[in-house]
Amino acid sequence: MNARKSLLTKALLSAGAFAVLAGSAGTAVASAATQPAPTTAVTKITNRLDSGGNGNWATDNFTRTLALTYLGKSKDPAHATAPYMYSATLTDSNGSFKDIPFAYTPNQGGRDLSKVLKPTQVGGPMSGFGDFGLFYSSAKANNPHVFANEGVPVRLRSATQNGEYPSSTWPELAFPAGTTFIGLNESWWGYTYQVPATTHTVVINGVKHVTKTKAENWADTAWNGDGQLAPADGNITG
Repeated sequence: MNARKSLLTKALLSAGAFAVLAGSAGTAVASAATQPAPTTAVTKITNRLDSGGNGNWATDNFTRTLALTYLGKSKDPAHATAPYMYSATLTDSNGSFKDIPFAYTPNQGGRDLSKVLKPTQVGGPMSGFGDFGLFYSSAKANNPHVFANEGVPVRLRSATQNGEYPSSTWPELAFPAGTTFIGLNESWWGYTYQVPATTHTVVINGVKHVTKTKAENWADTAWNGDGQLAPADGNITG
């Protein structure tokens, strides 16, 4: 998935921990017990183009859940134009993908440079997540009944389902048009893809012929160079 990519560590969100969200002159502190519950929005996404190391290599279908948490209003004068504090996470589940024959493989690093996908189309399951740390907005998010019940605002739904809205700024979809943001950044993410191993058996002139293919995996993550490290990140070649 496009590498879409201030920091808020996972430790700050663990049970019993204190979340410290600091501006340059103001700090908001909330215990895990009083941390506001996130509002979630679920969107079904179909035929979303997926980019790898050298252009689009697959189309995806999945369910995306946005969890948006309001963290209060900053009193820091430096954030006067965008005082509303939020954090967000994305979760992509029940996903599947199909590659685009003859496109470049998703991993283009090292020995995989310039490799292209084979003519026979392959596919399999995919899933992913994205974490956003503290960010600021000039307006509050839309009423949860607007974006939570509809997944994303109607004004952008068709574009989103065609893959025209990047994951790195997906939380913007929960806000009114024209809202400005400071520090909105998908700081930690991971998207994984798998082509299962297969076994095909055909009988020709009474003779059984068995053809097997190995499983293939590719991972596009924040900790592996966006899936462009070979051979550690794997690859899908078709």
